[in-house]
Amino acid sequence: MTVLLSVEHVSKIYPGVKALQDVSFEVETGTVHAVMGENGAGKSTLMQVIAGAHSPTSGRLVFDGHELQLSGTRDAARQGISIVFQELMLAPNMTVAENIFLGAEPRMGRVLVDRGVLIAKARAAMERLGITLDPDTRLGDLTIAQQQLIEICKALIHEPRLLVLDEPTSSLSEADSLTLFKVVHDLRARGVTILYISHRMREVFDNCDAVTVLRDGKHVRTARLTDTSPDEVVRLMVGRDLAEVRRIRPEHGDQPIVLAVQGLGDDERYRDVSFALRRGEIVGLAGLVGAGRSEVAMGIFGAPPPTAGTVSVEGKPVNVRKPRDAMKLGIGLVPEDRKDQGLVLGMSVGSNLSLAALGLGRLSTASVIRPLRESRMIEGYVGRFQIKTPTVEQLVGLLSGGNQQKVVLAKWLASKPRVLIVDEPTRGVDVGTKAEIYALMRELAHDGLAILVISSDLPEILTISDRILVMRGGHLAGEISFDDASEERIMSLAALERADPAHPAAKPTGFVA
Repeated sequence: MTVLLSVEHVSKIYPGVKALQDVSFEVETGTVHAVMGENGAGKSTLMQVIAGAHSPTSGRLVFDGHELQLSGTRDAARQGISIVFQELMLAPNMTVAENIFLGAEPRMGRVLVDRGVLIAKARAAMERLGITLDPDTRLGDLTIAQQQLIEICKALIHEPRLLVLDEPTSSLSEADSLTLFKVVHDLRARGVTILYISHRMREVFDNCDAVTVLRDGKHVRTARLTDTSPDEVVRLMVGRDLAEVRRIRPEHGDQPIVLAVQGLGDDERYRDVSFALRRGEIVGLAGLVGAGRSEVAMGIFGAPPPTAGTVSVEGKPVNVRKPRDAMKLGIGLVPEDRKDQGLVLGMSVGSNLSLAALGLGRLSTASVIRPLRESRMIEGYVGRFQIKTPTVEQLVGLLSGGNQQKVVLAKWLASKPRVLIVDEPTRGVDVGTKAEIYALMRELAHDGLAILVISSDLPEILTISDRILVMRGGHLAGEISFDDASEERIMSLAALERADPAHPAAKPTGFVA
């Protein structure tokens, strides 16, 4: 098979950081080639170099026999290379159609945008991915997962020969991921070569032909997937064997209820949602994208508050009208989009970590901040969560995705919550950090914290949850006990329009009869 892309001795050095060091490998034409590694291994930097977003410090790229000298991503697109970045590069105040064709709008007389052609082409591009959205919908009104699919549509309009997908399924449900994989296979069948970054081992082995592993900015190995195994790839990524993450049977059925919601709804995105969390319990909330999971979480947190139903904390009805009310009641929320909603990227690691605690006055006396107390707390959580940063003064935006996620978790733990809602806890996180986050959540639950975990990763929701609630179409479709939990059971409740006759939806068991 012919080689489409050769990466030859590529290095990329930033001030004080060697992101890539002498990386060399080849990508064959018409294959799906995975690139794997821990957070901070240099994967995204390498993809940005290949897509023209950054120039290499040294080394070269050879594309279809010719050396590439790229001036930017537009230049790369003209030469047949498109990229879908891990972080969305979209304009939330523009429509779906305008985003898909941003910079490539069909025009009348080279002046005015031809709206009719724009809408028609956008609808055709979305149909290719099985998306049924109105092209005139404002992009900011879509979920993160829907926006991710629009980002992929945007890349495909250039008919690329090489498509770079950086963590494309990180915010997609199983059903949406299957849609994406179908597109990937169709593109491969038409001769398109795909570079595919992912931390999800199963999807790589199910959909890719070869894998390149990076560690600490260096090339470790390139191999056909038929010649390796998931365990070997993990060892190459982290340089060690990982302890297996096992399901642990819950032992807290008699613990008191910490959070209960009854008949919660906003008359639009979720309706009549009722469940309860007990002390020391990890409850999973599963469902397809658009089922209303994140909206319920934000409603409990008061952002915005629900229009119907009640919320009780430790048996007492409470009125949560804004996030600060929830924080004072001991409710924390790790949001789905950590960069836009969970962190202040222009602030330091330490400043981000102490934000929630400062807002609740836990680091001050008589409204005067105690710097020594704050410093000790920051250093304590950096050590406990094993956050990899050269200093707590480092800008949090410069950390890897996994370490950013740890900062968000640590920020909320520093506020001493009774309930922690975690939306997509390991989105864009490598296998090593994922295992660390699972262990942290279990440790926190063992210490008495009630945790609600929202995840589109079915193996994750099965691994970490004591029991699983499933939403469908804005309603709670049912509950699955620890012993009955399986991917098939979750999907039957999440996707079927009627209840699964073998397992009818049950009333959530967190309530006292």
